[in-house]
Amino acid sequence: MILDLSNLNQYYKQLQSQPNYPKAYLYELFAVGKTSRDEIIVAEITETIEQYVTAEIIAAFKTRNKLPEDGENSGEILETLLKYGLKDPLFPIGKIYNAFQFSLLSIRTKSIAEILEKQPDLISRLNGVTRLKIANVFTNGLPKEICDITSLTGLNIKGDYQALPVSIGNLQQLESVTLELPKLASFPESFWFLKNIKELELSDIETDFQASLQLEKLTKLEELGFYVVNLKDTSQLQLPSSLKELDFIRLEHLTQLPASISTLVNLEKFNLFKCPLLVEIPKVFHNLNKLFVLKFKAVPLIKTIEDNQIFTKKCEYITLDDSLQIVPGSSPIPNTELLVRDTKTLNYVLSHPERFTSLEKIIIQYITDFSEVTLGFGQLTTLKAIDIHQGIHMETLFQDIEKCTQLRYLKMYGASIESIPEGLKDLEYLDFLSFNSCRELVLNAANLPSKIKELYLFDIKAYVPAEKLLEAEQAYFGNLAIEEPKVLFSNLITKSLHFSGINECENTQEDLTQYLPKPKLLTTLKAYTNTGHFKDVLHYCTNLEHLHLDNNEASLGTLTSLPAPKLKYFKLDFYKGDNLESIIKNMPNLEGLNMAHYDVSTTFPKVTLPNLKALDLSYTTFESLETLEAPVLESIYIALSYQFGMEAYAKLNQFKALKKLSFRGISDEVNSIPESISELKLTEFLINHKFEVLPEFIQHMTTLKTLSLGGNDFVDLPTWIADLPHLERLDIDGCKFENAVPEYFQKLKLKELKYYISGFDGYNMNPKKYNNLITPGYTKLKKEFSKEANV
Repeated sequence: MILDLSNLNQYYKQLQSQPNYPKAYLYELFAVGKTSRDEIIVAEITETIEQYVTAEIIAAFKTRNKLPEDGENSGEILETLLKYGLKDPLFPIGKIYNAFQFSLLSIRTKSIAEILEKQPDLISRLNGVTRLKIANVFTNGLPKEICDITSLTGLNIKGDYQALPVSIGNLQQLESVTLELPKLASFPESFWFLKNIKELELSDIETDFQASLQLEKLTKLEELGFYVVNLKDTSQLQLPSSLKELDFIRLEHLTQLPASISTLVNLEKFNLFKCPLLVEIPKVFHNLNKLFVLKFKAVPLIKTIEDNQIFTKKCEYITLDDSLQIVPGSSPIPNTELLVRDTKTLNYVLSHPERFTSLEKIIIQYITDFSEVTLGFGQLTTLKAIDIHQGIHMETLFQDIEKCTQLRYLKMYGASIESIPEGLKDLEYLDFLSFNSCRELVLNAANLPSKIKELYLFDIKAYVPAEKLLEAEQAYFGNLAIEEPKVLFSNLITKSLHFSGINECENTQEDLTQYLPKPKLLTTLKAYTNTGHFKDVLHYCTNLEHLHLDNNEASLGTLTSLPAPKLKYFKLDFYKGDNLESIIKNMPNLEGLNMAHYDVSTTFPKVTLPNLKALDLSYTTFESLETLEAPVLESIYIALSYQFGMEAYAKLNQFKALKKLSFRGISDEVNSIPESISELKLTEFLINHKFEVLPEFIQHMTTLKTLSLGGNDFVDLPTWIADLPHLERLDIDGCKFENAVPEYFQKLKLKELKYYISGFDGYNMNPKKYNNLITPGYTKLKKEFSKEANV
């Protein structure tokens, strides 16, 4: 059991209820007695200890040294435990230290080191600790007893120690080792039997230790770093094929890299920095198919590098010295995709198209200024996709773009361009065109291809419609100016249209759908302007399946009500019309209905929707849903709708197929949960409103998989929650628990626990209050439930 300092009394009671108490828990009792400031508990524990334990334990217990009540200072706790250990030769220092939930033990003070040097068996009793950090504090070298702490998974040693303990191979659980040992002469043979090491970092070693390296024996090693160490010719150094990351940093004497790099089939990252005597880079990187990070910096004796050594199969991050010249290699570059982050690399690619005959996609990121680019994309005639993030002075880059006759995809984000190249209109295969946050761009539709699958224009300066037809399967126009929207609609043929933030929301009320050349092709419309713009959409666009109208310009106009039998999803925001019932009655096949900011009526439309599965209401004034007949309704979400009260809540059991019910802001009169809700076979119940008591009848809702506790406060979390057989996700966001959640809740084995941890500590519960809701290695602590939870 974990020592719960937030509720020491309850922890003490739990100990008393355990089988074989007190004999099996004497040292746990010892810790409680030395931490508690409750005189009654201390007296009880003193009596128990005196009855059951040895004279040595009694002597340790009667010392004046108390453990800190808050359990926060690991150094103070360690020093106190060592004093107990001096009195009792069997005192399990590491076990009790670990019970305070510290995984790292640091030996960083001379006072601690002196105690351990005088009585080294104390070190052997540190078992239970998983990570150990040792500073330059031992005067007689590293104690051999360190090798008795077999629970260690991490070891960090810094200091002028000349040797590691010869039995270090005993630490078979070690996974991470960091050694900063300037005087280390060599590695003991047993070190290479640490088969579970995954991370090894060697730094500041001044000696000739290289001959003692047997790295190839560390068959699980994934990360290896040499930092300011005395390596020289490492050409014969054998490396394990398991390596994923390899660093050679600030190696003043390094002349050769290991030839065995060629065997590192799992290598993903290689970093070479400040190796002034290195004379050669081995030609092995082209065969490392997982390598995506390559850095060669401050290697002055190396003047050239062959292109196939840096353009590896998965290359993404290439960092080279300015003086390091890329030259053509002997073998072809098979890459179909390149991620380029600097102009030097980009210029090489553009000036050597013969080396990139398979290149189909180029992604350019983090280049802010393209003024040093000397050639354009027209050099790379095999390109099918171009993706650019930011940049200025891009004129040269788009030279001869019409020569990229296979181009299908062009995306630009945050680029400083004023117009698009005229050559784009000649690219007959262009399927996807996106300009996002290109705020100086005035896009002339005359320069667009006549047919395109997806056109995405968001946050650009302006769109200039042209008197020519533009066919697009999907068209997105957002946050831009259009001088004549009527001209756009008159020349647009599309199946899906998004239209928002046009002309800074200053538009006429003229219906635009009347101008569409083929309105019956439109199946999806999302419009964020005014009702007038689309008032006759149901008249002209008779095949609509998805309709979202957001009247954010506050038009008082009404939507013409006409039959829309194909419509499956309808979302209406800020609607001011009083004909809502007439509109929805004409949509008999709706599967999803979403309304927000509707305050025209308090009565929900009296309609029958036989296929409706999901209902979403936000900022509405509806007092009830009893006028809705929806026999297959599965999900209801009601938010910030403060006229929806207790009576309406109680009548939700009319929706017999309901599986998901969620609230976020309803009437203040709601202070409980109506028992009628328990009649529903809910799988998700997100309460999110205040209640005085969480009703016990919820324990009979055995179908629940997801439950929210609505940000309420509890003295004790009801234990029956732990008995809900299918519960996988629990939301305790905004809750406060007076008493810690008991160990009984560990049976839940939640997939997700939703609790937002604020940056302001005062707003957060102590994690010890809810730790028993978390199954280590299984439960995920989330700010929001994953999408899986909302399926």
